[in-house]
Amino acid sequence: MRRYETILITHVDLSEDELSSLITRYGDIVTGQKGILVKVEKWGKRRLTYLIKKQARGFYILIDYAGVGAVVDELERNLKIDDKILKFMTVLKADKVDPEALEKEISDAASKNEKKEAPVPAPETTPPAAVEQTDAAGEAETNLPAREETITQGEKET
Repeated sequence: MRRYETILITHVDLSEDELSSLITRYGDIVTGQKGILVKVEKWGKRRLTYLIKKQARGFYILIDYAGVGAVVDELERNLKIDDKILKFMTVLKADKVDPEALEKEISDAASKNEKKEAPVPAPETTPPAAVEQTDAAGEAETNLPAREETITQGEKET
């Protein structure tokens, strides 16, 4: 079993329902071919470097999965047929994958998503970096990080 990543670029004007059904459809293709769907990420709308099928913008989706070569063949066959897909690319991430390690990675990602969705209470006090303190001379000093200076080409260090 190998691990793959497929990145899709779809038309930017698809509704949220159409995107969800598209993702579900391709996820079902992976699982229908005895593959393991690890994760699906929506990267969002982005400007394309060059026009693809007369489109200047696209919606990026990442599908991370594991399976045999037949999974990739069937997924790419369906991607070629679909008019909503502007472009796609599949990359081999790893030659050999342990299915138990994948299951652990999937469960860890699910638990992280649950923690992210929980609301985080706002801090009641100001952070210590912004608090002014007085030194022995009675002058106020601020504990902010020092600004980094960069040297551009043509300047010399002194």
